[in-house]
Parts: sequence; structure tokens; C-alpha cells
Amino acid sequence: MFCKQFESLDELKRSVYLWVIPCIFIALILNTLMQNVDVENILDFIINSTLTVWFVISWIFLYKNRFIRFIEYSNLILISVYHVTTFFDAVHNYLNQIGGSLGDFIVWMPIYFMFVFLTLGIKRGFYFSIGIFAITLTDGITYMNRLSLVSIDSLFQYYFASFVYIIVFLYAQHMFKSCAKVEMFKKYAYIDALTGIANRHQIDEWLENKLNDCQEMHMSFSIIFFDIDHFKTVNDLYGHKIGDSVLKELAELIQINLTKRDLLGRWGGEEFIVITDVLGKDAERLAELLREKVEEHSFNGAGRLTASFGVTQSHTDDTIDSLLSRADEGLYQSKNCGRNMVSTIC
Repeated sequence: MFCKQFESLDELKRSVYLWVIPCIFIALILNTLMQNVDVENILDFIINSTLTVWFVISWIFLYKNRFIRFIEYSNLILISVYHVTTFFDAVHNYLNQIGGSLGDFIVWMPIYFMFVFLTLGIKRGFYFSIGIFAITLTDGITYMNRLSLVSIDSLFQYYFASFVYIIVFLYAQHMFKSCAKVEMFKKYAYIDALTGIANRHQIDEWLENKLNDCQEMHMSFSIIFFDIDHFKTVNDLYGHKIGDSVLKELAELIQINLTKRDLLGRWGGEEFIVITDVLGKDAERLAELLREKVEEHSFNGAGRLTASFGVTQSHTDDTIDSLLSRADEGLYQSKNCGRNMVSTIC
């Protein structure tokens, strides 16, 4: 379900950023409010305030879907610098002098490492994270012999947690990419590359499910089989590029005149199929509506064209072949009777 919601890693990243940046923004505001603004920490106050303003600006750009790459890398640089300098300050001024623990500093680490991997990807994100880990490890080792047992324990927790988060996000991205690839292959296995609607594989699956419902629950349905009249002439006169454009326009035209319950697919070449729950005269009227819409439409590069339709209704003893055979018979009956018409075969 997670992979189905986001069709690409970029889409996921933008969604995560839109949620994560407000968390960082709130953390910075709380940190600023809890500080006493005096000469000693005026620099921290200025840095926190500047970062807060920048994150508001970057969130707006992300929301508008503008300058995404620039926002990604600039935020990563700023957060990394802030992360490292805050760690140095905590070790030098807090652990070394007061003997406390890192506390909530560890809590925010998952967000930071998630940012790293989302921005840089698996390989570069891993190397960058290990680099940050090495920098903080070097600083911690430098002060290790001066720290209390509580502070040393806190440092070890930080390093252990950092390592675990790096490994977790490394494998999480691997899993997401694998999941996304599976969903992408599955999606495009059932989609016609030219028109973007269902292809023959998907139509077969739809028909099989519908026929099962028809046999088990006596739920009949209709199919409408149609194609462009004299489509070969379109290709011969205007070229295959215009012919492809006509097929794409036809798919869009038909789709906007169907309900959400109706199913549209490309059977092959210039042949299309509609699977609908409407029956009898209602199915004929739907086919007639579609025929009129095609006749009234002016196709880019090819002008006015017409289409012929064959309509049939499912029977409880139908197979996919028998159902399609009747619809095909109706289509050819329309062709033989002058084209640009609807014929129904019971």
C-alpha cells in the first residue's frame, strides 16, 4: 500500500520533507524560546532564528514544488553543519564541564539521517552518514578521558544509536526502491504504452473477474467493442505519428464520457473495448453516445473521423472468447452496414 501511494522516490521525498521540515522548525523555535538571550548565547539565538526563517521559506518552495534540488541540498548542508556544531558544543560545554548527558539530542537523530538518505540516495547517503559519524566519533574520543561515567554512557548511546539508524535507513531505502520497482513493473505490465489506458493483459483479467461474477452471482455486464473507421487511411495520408495522436485523443475522449465504474482498454491496433455494468438498451445508448462524441470531435492533424461499435451482453455460460466473438461480430456488422454506427449482438 505504501509503494502504491507514491509512484516515485521523488514524490515520496517531497511528501516526507513537507512533514519533516515543520518538525525541525518547531524544534528550533522551542530551542530558541528556552534559551536566555544574553551575550554568551546571542550567536546561537541568531543562528536558530536564521535557520527557522530559512526552513519556512524552503517549506513554501517545497509546497509549491519549486527549486526542489536546491532546497534539498541547501537544507542538508545547513542541518549537517548545525548537527555537527551542536554536537561539538554539547560535548565541549555540557558533557565536559557539567557532566550531563546528550538527552534530546539523540531523539532528533533519526530525522537527520532520514534527511541524508532521502537527499543523497543509498550509496552517497551511506558514505555521507558514515563521514558525519566519524567526525562526531573523533570529537567524542578526544574528550573521552575527561568525561564522567554518565557522559561516557550518553556518548556510547549516541554512537550506537547513530550506527543503528544508518543501517536501518540504508536497508529501508533498499526495500522502498525494490517495492517501487515491483509496483512500476506491475503497473506498466497492464498499461498500454501509447494511450495510457489498460492493455490487453488487463482487459483479460477484467473479463475473467467479470465472468466469474456473472457465473457465481448472476451479475451480467456488457462490453462495447469499437475502432476508428478507415484508420489505415489516416496512417497512409498523415503518417503514423498523426495516427498515434488520433488513438491517444480517442482514448481521452472516450474516458471522459465514461463513469468511474466503466472500464476502458485498448485491445490492439485501433480497437478499443469498454466493459460496463449497464445492460440492454442502456448499453446501446452508451455506445451511441460514444459514437456521437467521436463523430463530433475534430482530431489534431486528421480532422473529423468516425468509429464503428459492436455491443453484447454477458451470458452465464460465456467464456472470454465467446463474449468477444459476439462483440466482434457486432463491430463487423456495423462496418458492413456502412460504418459509423452501433450494432448489438445478443
